[in-house]
This record gives sequence, C-alpha cells and structure tokens, in this order.
Amino acid sequence: MKTKTLLLCMAMVGLTFTSCSKDEFLYDSEAQQKILEAEYEANFIKRYGAIDPNQTWDFAPMEPTISLPSSGAATRANTRGETDSNDFTTGEMMVDKEVINYFLRNLPKGNNNTPQGRVFSMYSTGQPFTIVPVFQGCASYYWELWIKIEGFSDQKIWSKGDNFKYRVVGTDTWLEPGNGKEGMKRGDYELEVDAPSFTFSGIKTKGLKMSFYLKVWKTYGTMTGYDVYLENQKNPLDKHYQPIIASSLDNWMIDLQNATKPTDLPEGNEVTIIGCEDATNSGSDRDFEDLVFMVYGNPVPPTKRVEEVIESVTKRYMMEDLGDTDDFDFNDVVVDVSNRTKVTYYYASAEATEYYDKKEEALPQQAIVRAAGGTINFILKIGNTKWTKSGPYAATSMLNTGLNGAINPDAELAKFEVSGWDIDNNNVSVFVEKKDPNTNIDPDTNKDHVYEIPFPKAGKAPKIIAVGDKQGWMSERAGVPTEWFSE
Repeated sequence: MKTKTLLLCMAMVGLTFTSCSKDEFLYDSEAQQKILEAEYEANFIKRYGAIDPNQTWDFAPMEPTISLPSSGAATRANTRGETDSNDFTTGEMMVDKEVINYFLRNLPKGNNNTPQGRVFSMYSTGQPFTIVPVFQGCASYYWELWIKIEGFSDQKIWSKGDNFKYRVVGTDTWLEPGNGKEGMKRGDYELEVDAPSFTFSGIKTKGLKMSFYLKVWKTYGTMTGYDVYLENQKNPLDKHYQPIIASSLDNWMIDLQNATKPTDLPEGNEVTIIGCEDATNSGSDRDFEDLVFMVYGNPVPPTKRVEEVIESVTKRYMMEDLGDTDDFDFNDVVVDVSNRTKVTYYYASAEATEYYDKKEEALPQQAIVRAAGGTINFILKIGNTKWTKSGPYAATSMLNTGLNGAINPDAELAKFEVSGWDIDNNNVSVFVEKKDPNTNIDPDTNKDHVYEIPFPKAGKAPKIIAVGDKQGWMSERAGVPTEWFSE
C-alpha cells in the first residue's frame, strides 16, 4: 500500500467542500482526513455493498486459549517472622555411586531434561529434615542455594563447590569442582561424592510452605560468575554484578521422579531429589543438572504436583492506514492483543487426576505485532500504550505481508506489555503520518502532521476490524473476502 498524491480538490460521495485550497489540504489535517475517509467509504461500498447501520466490526470469538507459562523468574520478597526457632546444623554424607550414575546417564548436559521430573511445592512436616547437594554440573556461573520457609527469614544453605568433593570409583584421589568454571567431569567411569549436609530441626509447625531458589551470578564480559560474585561483595549496589534468581516457584527446579535414592539413610527416612537450572531466560537449555540436591526426613517434607498454565483471551486487530483508499487487504497493521491469567493447579500426588486447589494471577496485557504492510509511518496505540513502527523498522518497509515471500503466521515483529486495553470496547487506534513517511511522529505534540484512525463505530466503513487470533491475513492488494463482514 503506497502513499499517493491526492488531487487538491475532490468531489466525494456524501461530502462536498465549498472551499479547497492548497493550504487547507497541506495543513488542515482534519479536512484531509475527511476527504480520505469519504473516498475510502465510497470505494468500500462499491466493493462490498451498502453497510447496515447496525453492523459492528468485532468478529473475535473471545474463546480462551491455554499455553504453558513463559519462562522467567522474579525475585520474591523475604518472609519475616518468628513462628518457630530454626535450628540449623551441618555435617557430611557419602553419596553412593548408584545415585550419581543416575544423573550421569539420565541428565545429559545441554539436553532438555524437563521430562525427567515435575514442578513441585513443599510443606513442612514439623519434623527435622536434611538437605544434601549431590551433583554439580559444569557451568561458568556461580550460585548459592537458599531456602524460603513461610514465617522465617530466608536461609542460605550452600555455596557452589563449598566442601564438596567427588572421585572416580576405585581411585583414592578426591576432586573438588570448585566455584569457577569447573564442575563434575563426566566420562566412561563411575563417580561417588562426599557432600556437605544441612539439617533443619527447629521447624515445629506443620504445613508451612517451603521453596528453594538459587542466587545466580552470571558471566559478565571476560569475568566468570565467581568473579562477578566477588565484585558484588565489594560493590553490592552496582547493577552489573547483581545476581538473578532461579526459583522453584518459577519452575527452575523439578522433582526428579525416577532418580535413584541413596541406600545409606537412617531407617524410615524418605527422600526427594531435585534438579536445578541456573539460567532464567528463553535460551536456557533446561538440563536441570547445574545443581542436584536431595531433601530427606522422616517423613520427608511432602511434595505435591503443581501445574501452571497461561489462559489468554486474544483479539487480532487488522488495520488499514488509508495510504490507498481502494485497498482492503487489512494488513497495514496486524496485531494480537491479549488478556492473560496465570492459573496454578495443585494436585495431591503425581497420579492425581483432579486438583484440590486452584489459584489465578492476572498477568500484564500483551501485544504482538504480526505484520505491517503500509509504507507510511504510524503509531499504534493500545489502551495507554504506544508503539511506533519507525522505532525498530524503516517506516517504508513492508513486513510479513507476502510481498517478498510467504506470510509467517507466527511472526513476532514486536512483543510488548500494554496497559488499559478494554477488550470489550476496543480502545485501539493507529496514528498515521500524512507528510514525510520517514518522520518520527508524535500524536500528542505533532497533531497537525498526523490523523487518527480509531476502531470504527457501527455502520461506518471499517479501517480496523477485530477477528480471532487464528484468522490469517491477506497478501498485498488482495482484498478480504466479503464473508468477513457478515456476522
């Protein structure tokens, strides 16, 4: 859809101007928009027939879709309280080779090992329990393992490599993974571990929610994670050296369902083995072998199956920018806007088919720009949020409309949070630059240079329509089918 030079005066269907001067055309944005809208409406009626005065342009089915939550961890505020005393003692434990060999065989480094376990939550039993780090994968990050217990201050359990040794079975040489780049080296041999243990014996209250997290210092420039950690100790407020949080509350730890349990435990003790991921972004390998630790007790703090999904209600808005008033492909802007809710289901066991509790958490509204076919710069406004095409792209570029290849229905030209979107009233607009297509426009301060295209009222020729997010869009100059406009 190319911008076009309009005649200075036009006689339009249903619109007559008594005066039409060059100055009025160039500088009266409202007059120019009326001319374009009238021409657009005449061409629309010519193409699709008369418009019913009650015709609305929202065809979205409003059916929720369900997906897995996006990865990402958020730092959670510490819980403070003095519900019990918190006796915390340390020791050591020999971890037999059968336990270690499970991780060597079943948690390949760099592999997505998510199927080996499940998301979990834990609750106190009122009895002592012990935590033991049993496996440490190779990584250039540095971490600390922390525990969060409802009503207590967070407690650091262990630092990477601290008092942790392993050796090849049949040899006398103990190796230390260290806190820098090294980890437990894999090979065609069996390993055993001498690990520190940490026992909590003062938690007398049953049913307190427990969770774990890693404070992770990533690499920075040529610095290892441990170097970054040391800088953080010297400069705790410097943002470059801050840790990220990889929490069991955010699915960065899983209960390894089939892991081999150690045999050398006090009689009656049960054990849960947990694999940890030390990265919190979409590029994480999710091998869950960066740290593996176990929790045992009599009884062990119970784990319960937790499932999280994102429920979304999405509308796809397709827009025309009036660059050409006889073009109805509605691909100048294609954007999906969603209301999202994170729903957490709690099950009593791994085998349970019915959940015993459900919690819902509203997430920020989200927009994904899928296509931008116009060659005029624009600002897309959704609720209180604006996005400008010429921010990431050239204003004249035509993106994902089939002009230079196939249309990709899953393309994400831009993805951002929005606020204030009214899903029922469709408070979306596009502001279009009417002079230089490469100008960075601002509808608040540069009003004479832009005109606004809002979601249409009933009975008016539409320049924006709302459809379901599975509806494809047209290629260049291919007008949408007439049946799109039939409710």
